[in-house]
Amino acid sequence: MKIEELKKAKDQRPFRPFSIRMADGKEIPVRHPDAVAWDDDVDDEDNGEAEEPLTVVCVVPGGGWEVIDLDLVTSLGFPPAQSKGKGKKGKSKGD
Repeated sequence: MKIEELKKAKDQRPFRPFSIRMADGKEIPVRHPDAVAWDDDVDDEDNGEAEEPLTVVCVVPGGGWEVIDLDLVTSLGFPPAQSKGKGKKGKSKGD
């Protein structure tokens, strides 16, 4: 996965929780934008240019953390948006 996709998910406003889906089927929940981080200043030793990070660190519920290899991330999952209305829309009983 490209880091740009993860940046876009992390930086969305308002923030929506998402899951990082791994090649082995594991899903890592991201409940807060500060729960996932990486080093943007990765330098290529051969030419001195910045490269994309290879790993990210994610704090998981319960206080643990995971180091994630971006090459093993298959997708990001977003739960359906919650509706803010309390009542059901549609036809009334008399219609």
